[in-house]
Amino acid sequence: KVPVEDQPENIEEQTVNLVKTFIENPNSIILAVSPGNVDLANSEALKMARQVDPEGRRTLGVITKADLMERTTENRLVLEGKSIPVKLGIIGVINRSQAKLDGGQLFEESLGEEERFFKTYYNFLAGEMGTPYLTQRLCKILLEHVKECLPELILRINEQKVVQQQVLEALGPCVVGAHDTLIELINGFCRTFDRNIEGREVIKLSNGEDISGGRHLFQQFQATICTDLENIVLPDDIELQIEHGILSACGAKPALFTPNITFDNLASQQIRTYVQPVKRAIKKSSETITDILMQMSKASFKRFPNLKREAYHTCLSLNLRKTAEVEKFMDKYMKCEISYININHKLFTADRQRIETEAADDAQDLPFEKQNVKRIKALLELYANIIKYQLMDVVPKTVMSIMVYGFHEEIHKHLLRNLSQEEKAEELMREDVFIEEKRDKATKMLEALERADSITCLLD
Repeated sequence: KVPVEDQPENIEEQTVNLVKTFIENPNSIILAVSPGNVDLANSEALKMARQVDPEGRRTLGVITKADLMERTTENRLVLEGKSIPVKLGIIGVINRSQAKLDGGQLFEESLGEEERFFKTYYNFLAGEMGTPYLTQRLCKILLEHVKECLPELILRINEQKVVQQQVLEALGPCVVGAHDTLIELINGFCRTFDRNIEGREVIKLSNGEDISGGRHLFQQFQATICTDLENIVLPDDIELQIEHGILSACGAKPALFTPNITFDNLASQQIRTYVQPVKRAIKKSSETITDILMQMSKASFKRFPNLKREAYHTCLSLNLRKTAEVEKFMDKYMKCEISYININHKLFTADRQRIETEAADDAQDLPFEKQNVKRIKALLELYANIIKYQLMDVVPKTVMSIMVYGFHEEIHKHLLRNLSQEEKAEELMREDVFIEEKRDKATKMLEALERADSITCLLD
């Protein structure tokens, strides 16, 4: 209890905590050892045993220095196990004193002296006292306890064997043949990308969602290009813009007919508002693919940090190149739509007559100029919607064709070209130290469990 020499100040607390880590286990047998020359009511060993085993079902009391006990009725009752409630009994022993050790007393001589003492003073208990009996009793208790716990023990051993085998399977075997293993991993990564995009395999994205990459791309299309374009309508002052456009196109002359330039300019102006949603959709698609590639790299190459990093950077560079191709294609496409307003578009001509008639009916009480403005507004809305719905179709197709399937066509050879050199293989296939340590630990644990399993078979 009192620290001596270089012991820490809390030596008592450390000792108690250490003992408790063992005796609190419900499967442990508690050996409560107390000296016979002190009051057993103050025994720290019995006190701690009672805290964790109040009924004394797994506690065996041992009284040392039994020859120094006062030979009273009370102490006899202690040795008989009648005053201290421990179910496994009380056993008295006499160990060699320091003086006898220094005097060269043999262990066999000490046992003989111990036997004579108990036969002389506790003859009625002599057969259940002494070091030899303590040894036999402990062996018997331990054997009975093991047999009692054996079914549960076998079950736990088998459960842990399954757990450790699963750990080893998840970690994978040690790398033998770095270059061949590298090629296999790259092939597997590309197959996983294909299955993910086709919806045959899911992956946990950075937002925690378990979903296939193809489905996630579809959700992005719906959330960006479709939603954004649906929300774009003609400006509130479009009728005023139409009037100004007609006057500007006619110059100093009064307007008898609506110049085509007015419709073309306003339609082009409306289509320009679609440029940012298109760019945003391409950016979000690229970010989605980047996220998919990052999570796939982590999953496919998690054992090899160098390979994971290099593979991700290689995929990222290809994705950025494909993104640039999509941006270039859509930039040209948008310029085409803006620069040339095709009023002979089949969908436009099919609905033009109906739209003009409906607009005229709605504005029949208005002056001719106002009727004309209403008519142009309706036609502008028709044309803008046609281009809007074309973009809802063209953008996903372009992204999938160039950014996804184009990436799919090139990624395998791109990874092989950048990563499969023989001189790089050893460095890329170097495992994380943590993985090596975990595999070694799991292997040793499995070996220990196999040995334990073989022992339990002998005991069963």
